[in-house]
Amino acid sequence: MATQHVRSLLTLGNWKVGESIHIWSLPAVETCPGSSSLCRAVCYATKGRYLFDAVRERLAWNLEQARRDDFVPRMVKEIRRKGCLVIRVHSAGDFFDEVYAGKWLEIMRTCPKPRYYWYSRSWRCPEIASVLEQMAALKCCRAWYSIDTETGIPDPVPFGVRLAFLQVKKDERPELADMTFRIRRLRKESRVGLPMVCPSETPKGRERDTNCGNCRRCFT
Repeated sequence: MATQHVRSLLTLGNWKVGESIHIWSLPAVETCPGSSSLCRAVCYATKGRYLFDAVRERLAWNLEQARRDDFVPRMVKEIRRKGCLVIRVHSAGDFFDEVYAGKWLEIMRTCPKPRYYWYSRSWRCPEIASVLEQMAALKCCRAWYSIDTETGIPDPVPFGVRLAFLQVKKDERPELADMTFRIRRLRKESRVGLPMVCPSETPKGRERDTNCGNCRRCFT
C-alpha cells in the first residue's frame, strides 16, 4: 500500500529568518487589509522568489487552509509534533480578517510553549486590532505593529506591542519606533538619528551572517 504524504502547514526558515525558526505565510497584498501604498510599493513579498510558480502555489494553498474550519487543530497538532520553539507568523501576508486572527489567538492559547512573533499593519482595521491586542498580551507572543509615514502611529500603543518603522526615504526619522527596517537602497546610508536598524540589514550584520534565529531581538 502506498504511503500517503501529508503536506505540512509550516516551513523552516531561510537565510534571513534562520533555519531553526518555523514560518507560516500567505499571499502578500491580497491578505493585507491594513497595508499602505508605501508598503505595497516596496513589499519584498511581491518580488524575487515570491514570483516563482511554486511559491505562489504554496501561498495560495496556505490561504485555502487558513480558511478551513479545521485550521486550528491541524496547526496545533503540527506545532506539537514538530516541537516548534519559534514561529514567525506571516513572513508574507497578514491577518486578513477578524475570524482568521481569532484562529491564531486560539492556536497561541492552546499551544503556548513556542514563541510566536509577527509584524502587522492590520492594526489599522479596528475589528482585527482588538484580536491583535489580545495576542500581544500573551506571554508567548511578541507583537510588532508595522508603521510608516503614511500609517502614522497607533494612539495609544497597546500593551505588549512594539513598533517597526519602514524607512523608504533617507531623510525620514521615525517617532517612537523600536526597530527600523530600511528598503534595500538605503541600507548603506548613515543610520544617524534612527532607532535600532534590523541587524541583518546592516553591513556588519551581513558580514556576521546575522538572521532572526541568532539575533533574537524581535522575539525575546
